[in-house]
Parts: sequence; structure tokens; C-alpha cells
Amino acid sequence: MQFCSVPRNRKEVQEFMGLAGRRNFSEKYIKPLLEMGKIKMTIPDRPNSKNQKYQKLNSEE
Repeated sequence: MQFCSVPRNRKEVQEFMGLAGRRNFSEKYIKPLLEMGKIKMTIPDRPNSKNQKYQKLNSEE
């Protein structure tokens, strides 16, 4: 989670974790973290944007 203290795109997070398979990664990691409120999208109204990044939520958010 600390890695996402600054906004990161899916590829950066995936490479940091050493995982392959874009769809599998999004379904198994990104989606659950979003649902649990651990991370947020930087462009929530465009979830499939090529510029989408993910950022750790601050404890007060």
C-alpha cells in the first residue's frame, strides 16, 4: 500500500508486485482494493482511462 502513496498506474503497481496478466491483476487486486476503500482512482468518472492512476487513501478520507 505504501507504494501507492503517490498515484501509480496499473502497470507500475503490477510490475512492482511482479505479476503478469492485466485482466487477472485488475480482477484479483485492483478491484478488491477499490471496493475495500484501500485505494482510490484519480479519475473516478473514467475508470478505463489510459491515464487512470490509483492512490492509497489517507486515513482521514
